[in-house]
Amino acid sequence: MKKQFVILLALIFVLLSCNKENIKPRKFPLGSEYFPLNTSNNIIYKITEINIDKPSNVYDTSIYYLNEIVESPFIDNENDTAWRIERYIRKNNNSNWIINTVWSAKITKEYAVKVEENQRKIKIRFPIKKDLSWNGNLLNDMEIQEYKISRLDHKYDIGSFKFDSCLTVLHDSSLSLIHKNLNYEVYAKNIGLIYKEEIYINSQEVTHNVPIEQRITTGKIFIQEFISKN
Repeated sequence: MKKQFVILLALIFVLLSCNKENIKPRKFPLGSEYFPLNTSNNIIYKITEINIDKPSNVYDTSIYYLNEIVESPFIDNENDTAWRIERYIRKNNNSNWIINTVWSAKITKEYAVKVEENQRKIKIRFPIKKDLSWNGNLLNDMEIQEYKISRLDHKYDIGSFKFDSCLTVLHDSSLSLIHKNLNYEVYAKNIGLIYKEEIYINSQEVTHNVPIEQRITTGKIFIQEFISKN
């Protein structure tokens, strides 16, 4: 009886060992550490929006705060694990957070995808490498927009915050005497998006040797910058 009991224990041990060997940890693509998705990745940003329309004498600057909370996972319509992202805003530290929008994001073998205002955008393509480019609008019906990893594994400072390993994705960049378009995002390893800037300005005052930023006729500027992580 004792011998049978020992044999039974040995069989159980073998079965458990086999099961452990069959359990494989989920593999994430190279570069996914720049786009972490988990419930501990909640980031607060400072948002600055500037609208300029010189003919109408409009010079508006709006500053507010955004709290982006990775709330919970779910299975999306492509049978992938995606994450619900709740986005709260407030005017200042004395105001209450008010939910503004709900987005979602996921990581596949090829892409880091974020659904912004019901538009799926490929934020990062895997495996990452410098100068890698792709159509950020591949998964939606918007016009083609080339995204490109312009910098990789670089340092980036925001105020007193110093980030050692960052990735910059360039969305748009063009400059002439009468216009400037610049759109890019910076991601920090194991944190996610830390900086975003969109500049679209035009000028009807062509003056050589004077930067277009000093002679704007119409323009929109959007800046999103990291201020804390919960």
